[in-house]
Amino acid sequence: MSVQITLEEFPSQTRYVPLAILGHCLSRTGFLQPVWDALDWPIKTCEHTPTEILQDVLVSIMAGHKNIAQINTQLRPDVSLATAWNRQRFADQSNITKMLNGLSHSHIEQLRAGHDALFRQHSQTVCHAFDQAWLVVDIDLTGLRASKKAEQSCKGYFSGQRNQYGRQVMRVSIPTYHETLLSYLYPGNQPGNATFKPTLALIQQLLDLSKEQRRRTILRCDAGFGTDENVNWGLWQQYQVLMKGYSGRRAQLWAARIADDAWIKVAAGRDRQMAIAVNPPRFGRHVNLFVLRWPGKKKLHYATLVSSLSQLSPEAAWRLYDGRGAAEVEIKADKQGLRLPKRRKRSFAAQEALILLTDIAHNILSWVHHGVLEDTPFADFGTERMVDELLCIPGTVEYSKKKSFVEALV
Repeated sequence: MSVQITLEEFPSQTRYVPLAILGHCLSRTGFLQPVWDALDWPIKTCEHTPTEILQDVLVSIMAGHKNIAQINTQLRPDVSLATAWNRQRFADQSNITKMLNGLSHSHIEQLRAGHDALFRQHSQTVCHAFDQAWLVVDIDLTGLRASKKAEQSCKGYFSGQRNQYGRQVMRVSIPTYHETLLSYLYPGNQPGNATFKPTLALIQQLLDLSKEQRRRTILRCDAGFGTDENVNWGLWQQYQVLMKGYSGRRAQLWAARIADDAWIKVAAGRDRQMAIAVNPPRFGRHVNLFVLRWPGKKKLHYATLVSSLSQLSPEAAWRLYDGRGAAEVEIKADKQGLRLPKRRKRSFAAQEALILLTDIAHNILSWVHHGVLEDTPFADFGTERMVDELLCIPGTVEYSKKKSFVEALV
Protein backbone atom coordinates (compact mmCIF):
# COMPACT_ATOMS: atom_id res chain seq x y z
CA MET A 1 0.00 0.00 0.00
CA SER A 2 1.47 3.37 -1.02
CA VAL A 3 1.17 6.46 1.16
CA GLN A 4 0.87 9.93 -0.32
CA ILE A 5 1.31 13.16 1.62
CA THR A 6 -0.20 16.30 0.08
CA LEU A 7 -0.63 19.89 1.23
CA GLU A 8 -4.32 20.75 1.55
CA GLU A 9 -5.60 24.31 1.42
CA PHE A 10 -7.85 25.49 4.24
CA PRO A 11 -9.88 28.56 3.24
CA SER A 12 -10.75 29.68 6.77
CA GLN A 13 -8.32 27.93 9.12
CA THR A 14 -4.84 29.30 9.74
CA ARG A 15 -1.89 28.52 11.99
CA TYR A 16 -1.34 32.26 12.53
CA VAL A 17 -4.54 33.99 13.62
CA PRO A 18 -2.90 37.06 15.27
CA LEU A 19 -0.52 37.39 12.30
CA ALA A 20 -3.55 37.28 10.00
CA ILE A 21 -5.29 40.03 11.97
CA LEU A 22 -2.10 42.10 11.87
CA GLY A 23 -1.84 41.56 8.11
CA HIS A 24 -5.47 42.54 7.59
CA CYS A 25 -4.89 45.82 9.44
CA LEU A 26 -1.57 46.65 7.75
CA SER A 27 -2.60 45.78 4.19
CA ARG A 28 -6.01 47.50 4.30
CA THR A 29 -4.61 50.73 5.77
CA GLY A 30 -1.62 50.98 3.42
CA PHE A 31 0.73 50.90 6.41
CA LEU A 32 3.63 49.53 4.36
CA GLN A 33 3.03 51.79 1.37
CA PRO A 34 5.96 54.12 2.25
CA VAL A 35 8.25 51.14 1.74
CA TRP A 36 6.74 50.07 -1.57
CA ASP A 37 6.49 53.62 -2.95
CA ALA A 38 10.27 53.96 -2.73
CA LEU A 39 10.84 50.96 -5.00
CA ASP A 40 11.24 51.14 -8.76
CA TRP A 41 12.36 47.62 -9.60
CA PRO A 42 11.97 46.64 -13.27
CA ILE A 43 12.37 42.99 -12.31
CA LYS A 44 10.57 40.34 -14.34
CA THR A 45 8.42 37.99 -12.27
CA CYS A 46 5.98 35.32 -13.37
CA GLU A 47 2.96 35.75 -11.11
CA HIS A 48 3.91 38.13 -8.32
CA THR A 49 5.23 41.69 -8.25
CA PRO A 50 8.49 42.49 -6.41
CA THR A 51 6.58 44.26 -3.64
CA GLU A 52 4.31 41.23 -3.16
CA ILE A 53 7.35 38.96 -2.92
CA LEU A 54 9.00 41.25 -0.38
CA GLN A 55 5.81 41.30 1.68
CA ASP A 56 5.71 37.50 1.58
CA VAL A 57 9.26 37.40 2.97
CA LEU A 58 8.23 39.88 5.67
CA VAL A 59 5.32 37.62 6.66
CA SER A 60 7.67 34.63 6.72
CA ILE A 61 10.03 36.48 9.05
CA MET A 62 7.24 37.38 11.48
CA ALA A 63 6.03 33.78 11.31
CA GLY A 64 9.41 32.74 12.71
CA HIS A 65 10.60 30.77 9.70
CA LYS A 66 14.26 29.76 9.63
CA ASN A 67 14.59 29.90 5.85
CA ILE A 68 12.77 30.91 2.68
CA ALA A 69 12.02 27.28 1.81
CA GLN A 70 9.53 27.06 4.69
CA ILE A 71 7.21 29.38 2.78
CA ASN A 72 6.23 26.47 0.53
CA THR A 73 5.21 24.18 3.38
CA GLN A 74 4.04 26.70 6.00
CA LEU A 75 2.56 29.68 4.11
CA ARG A 76 1.47 28.63 0.61
CA PRO A 77 -1.21 26.20 1.86
CA ASP A 78 -2.47 28.88 4.27
CA VAL A 79 -5.03 30.61 2.04
CA SER A 80 -6.68 32.34 4.99
CA LEU A 81 -3.41 34.01 6.01
CA ALA A 82 -2.76 35.04 2.40
CA THR A 83 -6.22 36.60 2.18
CA ALA A 84 -5.58 38.55 5.36
CA TRP A 85 -2.44 40.02 3.78
CA ASN A 86 -4.44 40.91 0.64
CA ARG A 87 -2.88 38.09 -1.38
CA GLN A 88 -4.56 35.27 -3.28
CA ARG A 89 -1.63 33.02 -2.50
CA PHE A 90 1.92 33.46 -1.26
CA ALA A 91 4.72 33.22 -3.81
CA ASP A 92 6.70 30.04 -4.33
CA GLN A 93 10.08 29.96 -2.61
CA SER A 94 11.87 29.45 -5.94
CA ASN A 95 10.44 32.73 -7.28
CA ILE A 96 11.38 34.52 -4.08
CA THR A 97 14.93 33.16 -4.15
CA LYS A 98 15.36 34.07 -7.82
CA MET A 99 14.32 37.68 -7.19
CA LEU A 100 16.50 38.07 -4.10
CA ASN A 101 19.52 36.69 -5.91
CA GLY A 102 18.99 39.23 -8.71
CA LEU A 103 19.10 42.29 -6.45
CA SER A 104 21.81 44.92 -6.85
CA HIS A 105 23.18 47.76 -4.73
CA SER A 106 20.73 50.24 -6.30
CA HIS A 107 17.80 47.98 -5.35
CA ILE A 108 19.01 47.89 -1.74
CA GLU A 109 19.34 51.67 -1.59
CA GLN A 110 15.71 52.00 -2.67
CA LEU A 111 14.60 49.46 -0.08
CA ARG A 112 16.60 51.32 2.55
CA ALA A 113 14.90 54.57 1.53
CA GLY A 114 11.54 52.83 1.97
CA HIS A 115 12.57 51.58 5.41
CA ASP A 116 13.59 55.12 6.39
CA ALA A 117 10.29 56.58 5.13
CA LEU A 118 8.31 54.04 7.17
CA PHE A 119 10.44 54.78 10.24
CA ARG A 120 9.92 58.54 9.98
CA GLN A 121 6.17 58.09 9.64
CA HIS A 122 5.55 55.70 12.54
CA SER A 123 8.55 55.77 14.88
CA GLN A 124 8.34 56.88 18.48
CA THR A 125 11.95 58.03 18.24
CA VAL A 126 11.12 60.90 15.88
CA CYS A 127 8.59 62.15 18.46
CA HIS A 128 11.04 61.95 21.36
CA ALA A 129 10.65 64.76 23.92
CA PHE A 130 14.26 65.96 24.18
CA ASP A 131 13.37 68.56 26.80
CA GLN A 132 12.19 65.81 29.15
CA ALA A 133 14.67 62.98 28.68
CA TRP A 134 17.92 62.01 27.01
CA LEU A 135 17.75 60.06 23.77
CA VAL A 136 20.09 57.07 24.11
CA VAL A 137 21.45 55.66 20.84
CA ASP A 138 23.24 52.30 20.97
CA ILE A 139 25.71 51.43 18.22
CA ASP A 140 26.93 47.85 18.00
CA LEU A 141 28.59 45.43 15.59
CA THR A 142 27.43 41.83 15.53
CA GLY A 143 28.65 38.91 13.47
CA LEU A 144 26.59 36.83 11.04
CA ARG A 145 28.08 33.49 10.00
CA ALA A 146 28.16 32.78 6.27
CA SER A 147 29.63 30.33 3.81
CA LYS A 148 33.28 30.75 2.89
CA LYS A 149 32.13 31.26 -0.72
CA ALA A 150 29.55 33.95 0.08
CA GLU A 151 30.21 37.48 -1.20
CA GLN A 152 32.46 39.47 1.18
CA SER A 153 32.51 36.62 3.65
CA CYS A 154 35.79 36.79 5.56
CA LYS A 155 37.36 35.49 8.72
CA GLY A 156 36.52 37.83 11.56
CA TYR A 157 35.34 38.05 15.14
CA PHE A 158 32.28 35.90 15.84
CA SER A 159 31.46 35.55 19.52
CA GLY A 160 32.44 32.15 20.87
CA GLN A 161 33.56 30.89 17.44
CA ARG A 162 37.14 30.93 16.15
CA ASN A 163 38.39 30.77 12.55
CA GLN A 164 34.89 31.15 11.15
CA TYR A 165 33.73 33.00 8.05
CA GLY A 166 30.93 35.51 7.86
CA ARG A 167 29.91 39.14 7.70
CA GLN A 168 29.37 41.91 10.23
CA VAL A 169 26.15 43.85 10.82
CA MET A 170 26.40 47.36 12.21
CA ARG A 171 23.19 47.95 14.18
CA VAL A 172 21.87 51.23 15.61
CA SER A 173 19.02 50.81 18.07
CA ILE A 174 16.95 53.00 20.39
CA PRO A 175 16.50 51.01 23.63
CA THR A 176 13.91 53.38 25.08
CA TYR A 177 11.44 52.44 22.34
CA HIS A 178 12.85 49.02 21.32
CA GLU A 179 13.30 50.30 17.77
CA THR A 180 15.99 49.50 15.23
CA LEU A 181 17.13 52.73 13.63
CA LEU A 182 19.27 51.20 10.89
CA SER A 183 21.46 48.22 10.00
CA TYR A 184 24.36 47.98 7.55
CA LEU A 185 26.12 44.88 6.32
CA TYR A 186 29.93 44.79 6.15
CA PRO A 187 32.59 42.18 5.31
CA GLY A 188 33.47 39.76 8.08
CA ASN A 189 36.79 41.44 8.88
CA GLN A 190 35.33 44.93 9.23
CA PRO A 191 36.54 46.70 12.44
CA GLY A 192 33.90 48.63 14.33
CA ASN A 193 35.92 51.83 14.72
CA ALA A 194 36.00 52.40 10.94
CA THR A 195 32.17 52.42 10.77
CA PHE A 196 31.62 55.06 13.45
CA LYS A 197 31.81 58.26 11.36
CA PRO A 198 29.62 57.01 8.48
CA THR A 199 27.15 55.69 11.06
CA LEU A 200 26.80 59.14 12.66
CA ALA A 201 26.18 60.61 9.21
CA LEU A 202 23.40 58.05 8.61
CA ILE A 203 21.83 58.76 12.01
CA GLN A 204 21.79 62.48 11.26
CA GLN A 205 20.37 61.88 7.79
CA LEU A 206 17.52 59.78 9.18
CA LEU A 207 16.62 61.79 12.29
CA ASP A 208 17.70 65.30 11.16
CA LEU A 209 18.61 66.32 14.71
CA SER A 210 19.20 69.97 15.52
CA LYS A 211 22.27 71.04 17.48
CA GLU A 212 20.22 71.27 20.67
CA GLN A 213 18.76 67.81 20.09
CA ARG A 214 22.23 66.35 19.50
CA ARG A 215 23.30 67.81 22.84
CA ARG A 216 20.49 65.78 24.42
CA THR A 217 21.50 62.58 22.56
CA ILE A 218 23.86 60.03 24.14
CA LEU A 219 25.98 57.82 21.89
CA ARG A 220 26.64 54.57 23.73
CA CYS A 221 29.24 52.21 22.21
CA ASP A 222 31.57 49.44 23.29
CA ALA A 223 35.36 49.48 23.08
CA GLY A 224 35.40 48.49 19.40
CA PHE A 225 34.28 52.03 18.47
CA GLY A 226 36.07 53.99 21.21
CA THR A 227 39.20 55.39 19.56
CA ASP A 228 40.20 58.93 20.57
CA GLU A 229 39.41 60.06 17.01
CA ASN A 230 35.86 58.67 17.19
CA VAL A 231 35.26 60.14 20.66
CA ASN A 232 36.37 63.55 19.41
CA TRP A 233 34.23 63.21 16.30
CA GLY A 234 31.12 62.54 18.38
CA LEU A 235 31.94 65.49 20.64
CA TRP A 236 32.57 67.84 17.70
CA GLN A 237 29.19 66.85 16.27
CA GLN A 238 27.71 68.06 19.61
CA TYR A 239 26.60 64.61 20.82
CA GLN A 240 27.07 63.33 24.34
CA VAL A 241 29.34 60.28 24.46
CA LEU A 242 29.41 57.30 26.79
CA MET A 243 31.97 54.99 25.23
CA LYS A 244 34.53 52.47 26.37
CA GLY A 245 38.09 53.21 25.26
CA TYR A 246 39.55 51.25 22.36
CA SER A 247 42.77 49.92 23.92
CA GLY A 248 42.79 47.36 26.73
CA ARG A 249 46.56 47.72 27.21
CA ARG A 250 46.14 51.47 27.56
CA ALA A 251 43.59 50.83 30.32
CA GLN A 252 46.10 48.64 32.18
CA LEU A 253 48.77 51.37 32.00
CA TRP A 254 46.37 53.94 33.43
CA ALA A 255 45.25 51.53 36.13
CA ALA A 256 48.88 51.15 37.25
CA ARG A 257 49.03 54.91 37.99
CA ILE A 258 46.06 54.84 40.37
CA ALA A 259 46.62 54.53 44.12
CA ASP A 260 44.95 51.61 45.87
CA ASP A 261 42.75 53.86 47.99
CA ALA A 262 41.46 55.75 44.93
CA TRP A 263 39.39 52.84 43.63
CA ILE A 264 35.63 53.00 44.26
CA LYS A 265 33.48 49.90 44.55
CA VAL A 266 30.44 50.54 42.39
CA ALA A 267 28.38 47.34 42.37
CA ALA A 268 27.64 45.43 45.54
CA GLY A 269 28.26 41.72 45.22
CA ARG A 270 29.97 41.99 41.85
CA ASP A 271 33.33 43.36 43.03
CA ARG A 272 33.56 45.94 40.25
CA GLN A 273 35.68 49.02 40.82
CA MET A 274 36.38 52.27 39.04
CA ALA A 275 38.59 55.32 39.49
CA ILE A 276 39.24 58.65 37.80
CA ALA A 277 42.16 58.41 35.36
CA VAL A 278 45.38 60.25 36.25
CA ASN A 279 46.55 62.76 33.60
CA PRO A 280 44.08 61.70 30.90
CA PRO A 281 44.39 62.98 27.32
CA ARG A 282 42.48 66.07 26.23
CA PHE A 283 39.40 65.69 24.07
CA GLY A 284 37.32 68.04 21.94
CA ARG A 285 35.12 68.92 24.92
CA HIS A 286 35.35 68.35 28.65
CA VAL A 287 34.88 64.69 29.50
CA ASN A 288 35.41 62.42 32.48
CA LEU A 289 37.74 59.49 31.87
CA PHE A 290 37.27 56.55 34.24
CA VAL A 291 39.35 53.42 34.60
CA LEU A 292 37.33 50.26 35.25
CA ARG A 293 38.42 46.93 36.64
CA TRP A 294 36.62 43.72 37.51
CA PRO A 295 37.71 40.15 38.27
CA GLY A 296 37.76 37.51 35.57
CA LYS A 297 38.25 33.76 35.90
CA LYS A 298 42.04 34.03 35.95
CA LYS A 299 42.95 37.73 36.18
CA LEU A 300 41.60 41.24 36.51
CA HIS A 301 40.09 42.88 33.46
CA TYR A 302 40.56 46.57 32.70
CA ALA A 303 38.79 49.12 30.53
CA THR A 304 38.33 52.87 30.24
CA LEU A 305 35.03 54.72 30.08
CA VAL A 306 34.74 58.15 28.44
CA SER A 307 31.75 60.19 29.59
CA SER A 308 30.77 63.72 28.57
CA LEU A 309 27.91 63.60 31.11
CA SER A 310 29.73 65.52 33.82
CA GLN A 311 26.57 65.72 35.95
CA LEU A 312 26.65 61.96 36.54
CA SER A 313 28.57 60.36 39.38
CA PRO A 314 31.10 57.66 38.45
CA GLU A 315 28.73 54.92 39.56
CA ALA A 316 25.77 56.45 37.69
CA ALA A 317 27.88 56.71 34.52
CA TRP A 318 28.86 53.03 34.68
CA ARG A 319 25.29 52.03 35.48
CA LEU A 320 24.02 53.98 32.46
CA TYR A 321 26.66 52.34 30.30
CA ASP A 322 25.54 48.92 31.58
CA GLY A 323 22.17 49.71 30.03
CA ARG A 324 23.86 49.05 26.69
CA GLY A 325 22.95 45.46 27.36
CA ALA A 326 19.48 46.39 26.09
CA ALA A 327 20.92 46.69 22.57
CA GLU A 328 22.46 43.26 22.90
CA VAL A 329 19.08 41.92 24.05
CA GLU A 330 17.41 43.46 20.96
CA ILE A 331 19.99 41.85 18.68
CA LYS A 332 19.58 38.53 20.49
CA ALA A 333 15.80 38.80 20.06
CA ASP A 334 16.22 39.31 16.32
CA LYS A 335 18.61 36.39 16.11
CA GLN A 336 16.45 34.00 18.13
CA GLY A 337 12.93 35.30 17.51
CA LEU A 338 13.19 36.58 13.93
CA ARG A 339 15.86 33.95 13.03
CA LEU A 340 18.22 36.53 11.53
CA PRO A 341 21.31 34.25 11.39
CA LYS A 342 19.38 31.36 9.82
CA ARG A 343 18.49 33.10 6.55
CA ARG A 344 21.83 33.08 4.75
CA LYS A 345 22.30 34.23 1.17
CA ARG A 346 25.47 33.99 -0.89
CA SER A 347 24.64 37.28 -2.59
CA PHE A 348 25.66 40.30 -0.50
CA ALA A 349 22.71 42.38 -1.76
CA ALA A 350 20.23 39.56 -1.05
CA GLN A 351 21.53 39.30 2.52
CA GLU A 352 21.16 43.06 2.95
CA ALA A 353 17.55 42.84 1.77
CA LEU A 354 16.79 40.15 4.35
CA ILE A 355 18.40 42.26 7.09
CA LEU A 356 16.34 45.32 6.11
CA LEU A 357 13.13 43.28 6.08
CA THR A 358 14.07 41.91 9.52
CA ASP A 359 14.48 45.50 10.76
CA ILE A 360 11.01 46.36 9.41
CA ALA A 361 9.54 43.26 11.09
CA HIS A 362 11.28 44.14 14.37
CA ASN A 363 9.90 47.69 14.34
CA ILE A 364 6.38 46.58 13.38
CA LEU A 365 6.32 44.21 16.35
CA SER A 366 7.68 46.99 18.58
CA TRP A 367 4.92 49.37 17.46
CA VAL A 368 2.29 46.66 17.90
CA HIS A 369 3.57 46.02 21.41
CA HIS A 370 3.44 49.73 22.27
CA GLY A 371 0.04 50.37 20.72
CA VAL A 372 -1.81 47.13 21.48
CA LEU A 373 -0.16 44.91 24.08
CA GLU A 374 0.89 47.27 26.87
CA ASP A 375 -2.29 46.79 28.93
CA THR A 376 -2.76 43.10 28.14
CA PRO A 377 -1.45 39.83 29.60
CA PHE A 378 1.17 39.94 26.82
CA ALA A 379 2.74 43.19 28.04
CA ASP A 380 5.97 41.47 29.10
CA PHE A 381 6.41 39.67 25.77
CA GLY A 382 9.52 40.53 23.80
CA THR A 383 10.11 39.88 20.12
CA GLU A 384 10.93 36.21 20.59
CA ARG A 385 7.83 35.40 22.63
CA MET A 386 5.60 37.41 20.30
CA VAL A 387 6.79 35.31 17.36
CA ASP A 388 6.95 31.93 19.10
CA GLU A 389 3.90 32.16 21.38
CA LEU A 390 1.54 34.90 20.20
CA LEU A 391 1.52 35.32 16.43
CA CYS A 392 1.38 31.55 15.83
CA ILE A 393 -1.90 30.85 17.66
CA PRO A 394 -4.02 28.66 15.31
CA GLY A 395 -7.72 29.13 14.67
CA THR A 396 -10.36 30.20 12.16
CA VAL A 397 -10.65 33.56 10.43
CA GLU A 398 -13.96 34.64 8.91
CA TYR A 399 -14.61 37.77 6.84
CA SER A 400 -17.78 39.70 6.25
CA LYS A 401 -19.04 39.86 2.66
CA LYS A 402 -17.50 43.30 2.22
CA LYS A 403 -14.37 42.22 4.14
CA SER A 404 -14.65 45.39 6.15
CA PHE A 405 -13.93 43.50 9.32
CA VAL A 406 -12.44 40.20 10.32
CA GLU A 407 -13.57 37.82 13.04
CA ALA A 408 -11.10 35.38 14.51
CA LEU A 409 -11.92 32.24 16.46
CA VAL A 410 -9.00 30.70 18.34
